[in-house]
Amino acid sequence: MEYGIVLPKHIDADELIKFASAAEKLGFHSLWAADHIVLPVEETNLYPYTDDGRFTANSQDPQLDAFTLLSFIASQTNQINLGTSVAIVPYRNPIVQAKMFASLDVLTKGRVICGAGVGWWKEEFAALDAPFEKRGLATDEYLQIFKLLWTSDVTEFHGETYEFSNIAFFPKPVQKPNGIPIWIGGHTKRAVRRTVRYGNTWHPTRLRPDQIENMLPFIDQQCEEYDRKRDEITISLKRTLHFTDIGIETNSRIRSQAALIDSTHAVIEDIKHCEDLGIKNLTFDFQTNKTEECIKIMEHLMDTEHLIN
Repeated sequence: MEYGIVLPKHIDADELIKFASAAEKLGFHSLWAADHIVLPVEETNLYPYTDDGRFTANSQDPQLDAFTLLSFIASQTNQINLGTSVAIVPYRNPIVQAKMFASLDVLTKGRVICGAGVGWWKEEFAALDAPFEKRGLATDEYLQIFKLLWTSDVTEFHGETYEFSNIAFFPKPVQKPNGIPIWIGGHTKRAVRRTVRYGNTWHPTRLRPDQIENMLPFIDQQCEEYDRKRDEITISLKRTLHFTDIGIETNSRIRSQAALIDSTHAVIEDIKHCEDLGIKNLTFDFQTNKTEECIKIMEHLMDTEHLIN
Protein backbone atom coordinates (compact mmCIF):
# COMPACT_ATOMS: atom_id res chain seq x y z
CA MET A 1 0.00 0.00 0.00
CA GLU A 2 1.18 3.50 -0.81
CA TYR A 3 0.37 6.28 1.64
CA GLY A 4 -0.08 9.96 0.94
CA ILE A 5 -0.50 12.78 3.45
CA VAL A 6 -2.33 16.09 3.03
CA LEU A 7 -0.24 19.09 4.05
CA PRO A 8 -1.64 20.84 7.13
CA LYS A 9 -3.04 24.35 6.99
CA HIS A 10 0.09 25.99 8.36
CA ILE A 11 1.37 29.40 7.37
CA ASP A 12 4.60 28.84 9.30
CA ALA A 13 7.24 27.85 6.76
CA ASP A 14 9.41 26.11 9.33
CA GLU A 15 6.52 23.93 10.49
CA LEU A 16 5.71 22.98 6.90
CA ILE A 17 9.34 22.04 6.28
CA LYS A 18 9.40 19.92 9.43
CA PHE A 19 6.18 18.15 8.39
CA ALA A 20 7.29 17.51 4.81
CA SER A 21 10.77 16.39 5.79
CA ALA A 22 9.34 13.89 8.27
CA ALA A 23 6.95 12.47 5.69
CA GLU A 24 9.75 12.01 3.17
CA LYS A 25 12.12 10.47 5.72
CA LEU A 26 9.42 8.02 6.83
CA GLY A 27 8.93 6.83 3.25
CA PHE A 28 5.51 8.24 2.38
CA HIS A 29 4.54 8.14 -1.27
CA SER A 30 3.19 11.66 -1.62
CA LEU A 31 2.27 15.01 -0.10
CA TRP A 32 -0.89 16.81 -1.15
CA ALA A 33 -2.14 20.38 -1.20
CA ALA A 34 -5.83 21.24 -1.05
CA ASP A 35 -7.24 23.92 -3.34
CA HIS A 36 -9.43 26.73 -2.04
CA ILE A 37 -8.64 30.27 -3.12
CA VAL A 38 -11.32 32.02 -1.07
CA LEU A 39 -13.87 30.78 1.44
CA PRO A 40 -17.30 32.42 1.49
CA VAL A 41 -18.17 33.97 4.83
CA GLU A 42 -21.71 32.61 4.86
CA GLU A 43 -21.82 29.03 6.13
CA THR A 44 -22.80 26.41 3.57
CA ASN A 45 -25.04 23.37 3.94
CA LEU A 46 -24.04 21.87 0.59
CA TYR A 47 -20.64 20.32 1.30
CA PRO A 48 -20.95 16.73 0.02
CA TYR A 49 -18.81 15.08 2.70
CA THR A 50 -20.34 15.96 6.07
CA ASP A 51 -23.65 14.75 7.42
CA ASP A 52 -25.12 18.25 7.76
CA GLY A 53 -23.46 19.82 4.70
CA ARG A 54 -21.24 22.18 6.69
CA PHE A 55 -17.68 22.64 5.46
CA THR A 56 -14.91 21.40 7.74
CA ALA A 57 -13.03 24.74 7.75
CA ASN A 58 -14.21 28.20 8.70
CA SER A 59 -13.88 31.24 6.48
CA GLN A 60 -10.78 32.55 8.26
CA ASP A 61 -8.75 29.35 8.14
CA PRO A 62 -5.55 29.99 6.16
CA GLN A 63 -5.63 28.70 2.58
CA LEU A 64 -2.24 28.93 0.89
CA ASP A 65 -2.25 28.73 -2.90
CA ALA A 66 -1.82 25.07 -3.76
CA PHE A 67 0.77 25.57 -6.50
CA THR A 68 2.87 28.01 -4.50
CA LEU A 69 2.75 25.67 -1.51
CA LEU A 70 3.82 22.67 -3.58
CA SER A 71 6.64 24.68 -5.16
CA PHE A 72 7.88 25.60 -1.70
CA ILE A 73 7.66 22.00 -0.47
CA ALA A 74 9.42 20.83 -3.64
CA SER A 75 12.39 23.05 -2.77
CA GLN A 76 12.67 21.34 0.62
CA THR A 77 12.34 17.70 -0.51
CA ASN A 78 14.05 15.39 -2.98
CA GLN A 79 12.02 12.23 -3.57
CA ILE A 80 8.45 12.40 -2.31
CA ASN A 81 5.72 12.94 -4.90
CA LEU A 82 3.70 16.16 -4.81
CA GLY A 83 0.10 16.58 -5.86
CA THR A 84 -3.07 18.65 -5.69
CA SER A 85 -5.97 17.03 -3.86
CA VAL A 86 -7.63 18.30 -5.73
CA ALA A 87 -7.11 21.30 -8.00
CA ILE A 88 -10.50 22.74 -8.90
CA VAL A 89 -9.89 22.70 -12.62
CA PRO A 90 -12.43 25.35 -13.76
CA TYR A 91 -10.96 27.98 -11.39
CA ARG A 92 -7.94 28.72 -13.61
CA ASN A 93 -7.15 29.31 -17.25
CA PRO A 94 -6.36 25.86 -18.70
CA ILE A 95 -3.18 26.84 -20.53
CA VAL A 96 -1.79 28.66 -17.49
CA GLN A 97 -2.75 25.72 -15.30
CA ALA A 98 -1.10 23.22 -17.65
CA LYS A 99 2.04 25.39 -17.56
CA MET A 100 2.03 25.48 -13.75
CA PHE A 101 1.86 21.69 -13.51
CA ALA A 102 4.45 21.18 -16.26
CA SER A 103 6.90 23.69 -14.79
CA LEU A 104 6.67 22.05 -11.37
CA ASP A 105 7.17 18.62 -12.92
CA VAL A 106 10.31 19.78 -14.72
CA LEU A 107 11.81 21.43 -11.64
CA THR A 108 11.03 18.43 -9.39
CA LYS A 109 12.38 15.94 -11.95
CA GLY A 110 9.03 14.24 -12.39
CA ARG A 111 7.45 14.17 -8.93
CA VAL A 112 4.12 15.84 -9.74
CA ILE A 113 0.59 14.38 -9.71
CA CYS A 114 -2.32 16.37 -11.11
CA GLY A 115 -5.22 15.76 -8.77
CA ALA A 116 -8.25 17.27 -10.51
CA GLY A 117 -11.84 17.96 -9.54
CA VAL A 118 -14.88 19.90 -10.74
CA GLY A 119 -15.59 21.76 -7.49
CA TRP A 120 -18.85 22.28 -5.63
CA TRP A 121 -18.96 25.68 -3.85
CA LYS A 122 -21.05 27.98 -6.03
CA GLU A 123 -20.10 31.15 -4.16
CA GLU A 124 -16.39 30.46 -4.62
CA PHE A 125 -16.96 29.99 -8.35
CA ALA A 126 -18.82 33.32 -8.44
CA ALA A 127 -16.01 35.16 -6.66
CA LEU A 128 -13.52 33.79 -9.20
CA ASP A 129 -15.80 34.37 -12.20
CA ALA A 130 -15.50 30.66 -12.98
CA PRO A 131 -18.14 28.61 -14.86
CA PHE A 132 -20.20 26.89 -12.17
CA GLU A 133 -23.08 25.59 -14.32
CA LYS A 134 -20.70 24.19 -16.94
CA ARG A 135 -17.98 23.11 -14.51
CA GLY A 136 -18.21 19.45 -15.56
CA LEU A 137 -17.83 20.26 -19.25
CA ALA A 138 -15.09 22.78 -18.53
CA THR A 139 -13.19 20.22 -16.47
CA ASP A 140 -13.43 17.62 -19.23
CA GLU A 141 -12.19 20.06 -21.85
CA TYR A 142 -9.43 21.50 -19.66
CA LEU A 143 -8.14 17.99 -18.93
CA GLN A 144 -8.01 17.32 -22.65
CA ILE A 145 -6.05 20.55 -23.06
CA PHE A 146 -3.61 19.52 -20.32
CA LYS A 147 -2.93 16.18 -22.00
CA LEU A 148 -2.62 17.78 -25.43
CA LEU A 149 -0.14 20.40 -24.29
CA TRP A 150 1.88 17.96 -22.17
CA THR A 151 2.27 15.19 -24.72
CA SER A 152 1.72 16.46 -28.24
CA ASP A 153 3.05 19.00 -30.71
CA VAL A 154 -0.51 19.68 -31.91
CA THR A 155 -1.16 23.32 -31.11
CA GLU A 156 -4.90 23.78 -31.38
CA PHE A 157 -8.05 22.89 -29.51
CA HIS A 158 -11.64 23.84 -30.24
CA GLY A 159 -14.18 23.14 -27.51
CA GLU A 160 -17.35 24.62 -26.10
CA THR A 161 -15.67 26.31 -23.16
CA TYR A 162 -12.19 27.08 -24.57
CA GLU A 163 -10.28 27.15 -27.82
CA PHE A 164 -6.86 28.10 -29.12
CA SER A 165 -4.63 27.56 -32.12
CA ASN A 166 -1.08 28.15 -33.36
CA ILE A 167 0.75 28.06 -30.04
CA ALA A 168 3.88 26.29 -28.82
CA PHE A 169 4.04 24.86 -25.30
CA PHE A 170 7.46 24.04 -23.84
CA PRO A 171 8.94 22.60 -21.75
CA LYS A 172 6.93 19.43 -21.63
CA PRO A 173 6.65 17.52 -18.33
CA VAL A 174 9.55 15.15 -17.80
CA GLN A 175 7.34 12.16 -16.89
CA LYS A 176 7.07 9.80 -19.84
CA PRO A 177 5.37 8.53 -21.90
CA ASN A 178 2.03 10.10 -21.00
CA GLY A 179 3.01 13.19 -19.08
CA ILE A 180 1.85 14.00 -15.57
CA PRO A 181 -0.49 11.38 -14.04
CA ILE A 182 -4.05 12.65 -13.57
CA TRP A 183 -5.98 11.62 -10.47
CA ILE A 184 -9.67 12.46 -10.61
CA GLY A 185 -11.46 13.45 -7.42
CA GLY A 186 -15.17 12.97 -6.78
CA HIS A 187 -17.45 10.26 -5.48
CA THR A 188 -19.96 9.98 -8.33
CA LYS A 189 -20.24 7.83 -11.44
CA ARG A 190 -19.44 10.95 -13.45
CA ALA A 191 -16.11 11.16 -11.62
CA VAL A 192 -15.38 7.50 -12.43
CA ARG A 193 -16.28 8.08 -16.07
CA ARG A 194 -14.00 11.13 -16.15
CA THR A 195 -11.19 9.04 -14.68
CA VAL A 196 -11.51 6.36 -17.32
CA ARG A 197 -11.73 8.86 -20.16
CA TYR A 198 -8.98 11.27 -19.13
CA GLY A 199 -7.16 10.01 -16.06
CA ASN A 200 -5.05 7.36 -14.41
CA THR A 201 -6.44 7.11 -10.88
CA TRP A 202 -9.84 7.54 -9.28
CA HIS A 203 -9.19 9.60 -6.14
CA PRO A 204 -12.46 9.85 -4.19
CA THR A 205 -12.61 11.43 -0.77
CA ARG A 206 -14.62 10.62 2.36
CA LEU A 207 -15.94 7.24 1.18
CA ARG A 208 -16.05 3.98 3.11
CA PRO A 209 -14.38 0.91 1.60
CA ASP A 210 -17.78 -0.68 0.96
CA GLN A 211 -18.76 2.35 -1.14
CA ILE A 212 -15.62 1.81 -3.21
CA GLU A 213 -16.54 -1.86 -3.57
CA ASN A 214 -19.99 -0.94 -4.85
CA MET A 215 -18.41 1.17 -7.60
CA LEU A 216 -16.02 -1.51 -8.89
CA PRO A 217 -18.46 -3.04 -11.43
CA PHE A 218 -19.08 0.43 -12.89
CA ILE A 219 -15.32 0.99 -13.25
CA ASP A 220 -15.09 -2.31 -15.14
CA GLN A 221 -18.01 -1.32 -17.37
CA GLN A 222 -16.53 2.10 -18.14
CA CYS A 223 -13.13 0.60 -18.98
CA GLU A 224 -14.83 -1.70 -21.46
CA GLU A 225 -16.87 1.16 -22.94
CA TYR A 226 -13.87 3.47 -23.41
CA ASP A 227 -11.39 0.74 -24.37
CA ARG A 228 -9.16 1.11 -21.30
CA LYS A 229 -7.41 -1.83 -19.71
CA ARG A 230 -8.66 -2.29 -16.18
CA ASP A 231 -5.15 -2.32 -14.73
CA GLU A 232 -4.57 1.13 -16.23
CA ILE A 233 -7.02 2.59 -13.69
CA THR A 234 -5.99 2.56 -10.05
CA ILE A 235 -7.82 3.76 -6.94
CA SER A 236 -6.69 6.13 -4.22
CA LEU A 237 -9.00 6.82 -1.27
CA LYS A 238 -8.64 9.97 0.86
CA ARG A 239 -9.99 10.17 4.42
CA THR A 240 -9.20 11.58 7.85
CA LEU A 241 -6.99 9.34 10.01
CA HIS A 242 -6.77 9.42 13.80
CA PHE A 243 -5.49 6.71 16.14
CA THR A 244 -7.42 6.75 19.40
CA ASP A 245 -4.83 4.76 21.35
CA ILE A 246 -1.58 6.72 20.96
CA GLY A 247 -2.26 9.59 23.36
CA ILE A 248 -3.55 12.25 20.96
CA GLU A 249 -6.99 13.57 21.77
CA THR A 250 -9.72 13.85 19.16
CA ASN A 251 -11.11 17.34 18.64
CA SER A 252 -14.59 18.79 18.37
CA ARG A 253 -14.27 20.16 14.83
CA ILE A 254 -16.76 19.15 12.18
CA ARG A 255 -16.00 15.60 11.07
CA SER A 256 -16.01 14.54 7.46
CA GLN A 257 -17.77 11.35 6.48
CA ALA A 258 -15.98 7.99 6.61
CA ALA A 259 -13.28 9.38 8.91
CA LEU A 260 -10.99 6.61 10.14
CA ILE A 261 -10.94 7.49 13.84
CA ASP A 262 -10.33 4.29 15.74
CA SER A 263 -7.89 2.01 17.52
CA THR A 264 -4.70 0.80 15.85
CA HIS A 265 -6.19 -2.67 15.41
CA ALA A 266 -9.32 -1.29 13.73
CA VAL A 267 -7.25 0.92 11.43
CA ILE A 268 -5.11 -2.05 10.41
CA GLU A 269 -8.20 -4.11 9.59
CA ASP A 270 -9.62 -1.24 7.53
CA ILE A 271 -6.39 -0.91 5.55
CA LYS A 272 -6.32 -4.67 4.95
CA HIS A 273 -9.86 -4.46 3.61
CA CYS A 274 -8.83 -1.64 1.29
CA GLU A 275 -5.95 -3.76 0.00
CA ASP A 276 -8.31 -6.66 -0.61
CA LEU A 277 -10.49 -4.35 -2.74
CA GLY A 278 -7.52 -3.43 -4.91
CA ILE A 279 -7.05 0.10 -3.56
CA LYS A 280 -3.42 1.01 -4.26
CA ASN A 281 -3.09 4.29 -2.37
CA LEU A 282 -4.54 5.71 0.84
CA THR A 283 -4.26 9.44 1.40
CA PHE A 284 -4.89 10.85 4.86
CA ASP A 285 -5.42 14.18 6.49
CA PHE A 286 -5.41 14.62 10.25
CA GLN A 287 -7.70 16.14 12.85
CA THR A 288 -4.77 17.93 14.41
CA ASN A 289 -2.64 20.65 12.81
CA LYS A 290 0.06 20.39 15.49
CA THR A 291 3.21 19.30 13.69
CA GLU A 292 4.54 17.02 16.43
CA GLU A 293 1.21 15.24 16.72
CA CYS A 294 0.99 14.83 12.94
CA ILE A 295 4.48 13.33 12.87
CA LYS A 296 3.55 10.97 15.71
CA ILE A 297 0.57 9.73 13.69
CA MET A 298 2.72 9.29 10.58
CA GLU A 299 5.34 7.37 12.55
CA HIS A 300 2.72 5.13 14.11
CA LEU A 301 1.14 4.40 10.73
CA MET A 302 4.48 3.36 9.29
CA ASP A 303 5.27 1.31 12.40
CA THR A 304 2.08 -0.72 11.82
CA GLU A 305 2.96 -1.54 8.21
CA HIS A 306 4.51 -4.90 9.12
CA LEU A 307 1.24 -5.86 10.84
CA ILE A 308 -0.70 -5.08 7.69
CA ASN A 309 1.58 -7.08 5.42
